[in-house]
Amino acid sequence: MIPFINSAGQVFLANLTQIQNGNQRIEEQLSSDAPDQITQLLQLQSQLASNNQVQTNLNSLQAGALGADNSITSILQLVNQAASLGAQGADTTTTPQTRQQLAQQVQTIFDQVVSTTQTVVNGEYIFSGDANQGPEYQVDPSSSNGVDQLSNTLNTSTAQDVNGNTFLTGLTAGQIFDPRNADNSYAPDNMFAALTSLYQSLNTNNTAGITTAIASVQTASAYVNVQQGFYGALENRITNSLSTATTQNISLTQQIASIQGTNFAEAATQLTQGQTALQAALQAQSKVPTTSLFDFLG
Repeated sequence: MIPFINSAGQVFLANLTQIQNGNQRIEEQLSSDAPDQITQLLQLQSQLASNNQVQTNLNSLQAGALGADNSITSILQLVNQAASLGAQGADTTTTPQTRQQLAQQVQTIFDQVVSTTQTVVNGEYIFSGDANQGPEYQVDPSSSNGVDQLSNTLNTSTAQDVNGNTFLTGLTAGQIFDPRNADNSYAPDNMFAALTSLYQSLNTNNTAGITTAIASVQTASAYVNVQQGFYGALENRITNSLSTATTQNISLTQQIASIQGTNFAEAATQLTQGQTALQAALQAQSKVPTTSLFDFLG
């Protein structure tokens, strides 16, 4: 009977050893995998935070781009009204008094144009370039082009998408409405100069000047329309960048959830099952009747 007792004990010890070895392997796996998993998790979380910041920046930029686009649209509508008034003044049947009245209407439109270049979005003058805490232009009737330039800085601000690509965020009022030649004289497509010329020609009853000024206004309007295309392209780029960021964030969130939940949870479950099996084996063995050699000799 002694060989029988030893055999049962050996089976129990073998099973016990197998369970313990299995638990040890799982613990070692958790220990060895954790550093890599943690590093990957931190990288993913950092990228997600970076993407969220990019989205915040792009949303703010989108508001400015839309504001600029809408402002230019309003200005072009005002300029068309001014051209229409000029056409009335160019009519040979129009009296000098009527032309002066038309001139005052053009001046009112001019004031609205300049006011629109002072548009503020999110606390910034969107057409003032880097000097965005104040307007670039104000009305000045004594000036040859009807405005006083308060600042002259380009827009060097850039934005970044989630892939690290950078792009310019806007143009200045000077670039759009007050282009100059190399010698700083007014370019043919200078909106401020064209509208001022139309006003002066109407006010002084200069019919030839009115016709010339209307052509200048139309040339300037076409130029501004081209500049507006910058904001259309900018809005499209922002929209596409936001879409890409959203797609990436969904993927990053899923990867983070997978590392935090699935991988560690599966190994932890296996370890728990192994520990439960070990406890069950020990409890079962404790309930086995103890038989000694004396039980068979008695």
